[in-house]
Amino acid sequence: MIVKDIMTKNPISISEDASLKEAAVMLKEKKIGSLLVANLEGDLAGIITDRILVVDAMANGFDLNKTKVKDIMYESMVSVPPEMEATKAARLLEELEIRYLPVMEGKRAIGILSISDLANFVKDFIDCILIELGARVVKRRIG
Repeated sequence: MIVKDIMTKNPISISEDASLKEAAVMLKEKKIGSLLVANLEGDLAGIITDRILVVDAMANGFDLNKTKVKDIMYESMVSVPPEMEATKAARLLEELEIRYLPVMEGKRAIGILSISDLANFVKDFIDCILIELGARVVKRRIG
């Protein structure tokens, strides 16, 4: 299984000049935990997460209306290509102790891989195994 098969496609982004309040509202409305941050040229400049908003912004008393996303976003981030093995990406998330990996094709973000994406994939995989095992048990009882 490769990253592009389980990533969230078309990641939502926000301008680096947006306020933290705008970022928080967008996270809430979209029911997501991260936003990719675009610079004025539209290139990926960083990432902001719900955790950054709480731990870095609120805990330090930043004014959510005046502070810009670019003031607290994580600029140095690791990204992965869409063809990377999902298991390698999962290990990378674990090793770096992060929850999100932008998926890049050249300079363009085409997706984002999150811990939730991996968990959903594992859940679906286990469900498939259980259904198959159940079918085999029924087949043996009948046959």
